[in-house]
Amino acid sequence: MPNSIVRRARYVAIVLLLSMFGGGMTSAAYAQMSSLNTFSPYTMYGIGDLAVGGSAFNRPMGGVGVAFRTPYRFNYLNPAALSAIPRQSALFNFAGEGKNIYAKSPNTSTSYNTFNIHDLGLAVPLGKGVGLGFSLTPVSSVGYTSRLVERSADITQNVGSTIYNYAGDGGITQVSMNLGVHVAKGLSLGAAMHYWFGDIERQYNVVVNDYTSSTIYRNIVSSENKNISKLLFTLGAQYTCRVGKQNALTVGATYQPKVKATVRDSRLTLSHNSVMVDTIYSARSRTKMDIPAKWAAGIAFQGPKLTVAFDYNRQDWAGAFAIPEGQEISLGVYQDFRLGFSYTPDQFDIRNALKRWTYKAGVRYGDSYLTMRGNRLRDAAVSVGVDFALKRGTFSKVGIGLEYGERGSWAKDMVRERYFNFTVALSLFGNDYWFVRPKYN
Repeated sequence: MPNSIVRRARYVAIVLLLSMFGGGMTSAAYAQMSSLNTFSPYTMYGIGDLAVGGSAFNRPMGGVGVAFRTPYRFNYLNPAALSAIPRQSALFNFAGEGKNIYAKSPNTSTSYNTFNIHDLGLAVPLGKGVGLGFSLTPVSSVGYTSRLVERSADITQNVGSTIYNYAGDGGITQVSMNLGVHVAKGLSLGAAMHYWFGDIERQYNVVVNDYTSSTIYRNIVSSENKNISKLLFTLGAQYTCRVGKQNALTVGATYQPKVKATVRDSRLTLSHNSVMVDTIYSARSRTKMDIPAKWAAGIAFQGPKLTVAFDYNRQDWAGAFAIPEGQEISLGVYQDFRLGFSYTPDQFDIRNALKRWTYKAGVRYGDSYLTMRGNRLRDAAVSVGVDFALKRGTFSKVGIGLEYGERGSWAKDMVRERYFNFTVALSLFGNDYWFVRPKYN
């Protein structure tokens, strides 16, 4: 049996079980589901929540990185930064992210916890001023369940209790190959090739509990799977100039051209009662979805103790994909502003480890690509973190970050979300342990 049929049968069976065992619930509420990346009713449309992106080491600094440049960290946001990797070395990054989400509307509230890989990367030098890197990072995530109970007195009296269940899970992941080259004094250029892949599964069912007559109503179960895969490209540049003897000022920019992705869509709708199940609709199709052009710009001041960086990102999703009819939703510009700081009191202090630690803080503010009922979804967050070396005198580090944010509002019965993100990151710098020539007497 083909894997797609097995997957489809599995989801239909799950939704049937939900409808059979959950039909007696009489209050509207947001429930929980097994989603690794997010849990939000705002992911019911499109490709879900867009990831902040970048390395977990920069997440406590608001997620900045377009102009961030260092030989000891893998910068995913701008491929030009790879040209800073020193020869006879290597960089390895790995990070995990936990998230606690608390969502509240005038009628209901819920909380949910998730945990997943934040990023994975490996970078090596190909020569002086040339770096090559490979990374795995999330692009977007979908995760929600909701239950709505029909409140119309006419329907309740003549038909019975009618419950609508919605659920969704999945997301898009990105595998990237990045190349950065130092081309002139202070100037580096880069290019990255990304492969997007992932499945987004959405289910819907209607359960009718008739208690007014002997009429038997058949419940409806519908499942939709969207499979997305596409190659994309990003171009990047960084220019660095010295400010004094030990400080540097870097400006950076990236551009990702617009592409059109093919979405493989499969749908299955069933009607059922306690004794039989009938297929109402089953179809497979291919549709097109625009992945709009994205550009970002940033500036960073980096010194031996203090780093300050600012980024701006913009991507216009208007018309990128179709919105179901009857929904008070429109697509628009996604944009965000990020500001980050880091401070290391004395990285060469041999007595006090706390002075060698790097302390970080950041803020970010942005607009979602979704507008609901005329209200733009806005996201604001503050973050703090700390990095410390695995061993004194090395550049291999562990980073810990904490972020608090809010999104949405209570306007017009909308949901306001509060969330805490916790990241733990490991970065190994190859010169610390590798490529070391043993010495013998």
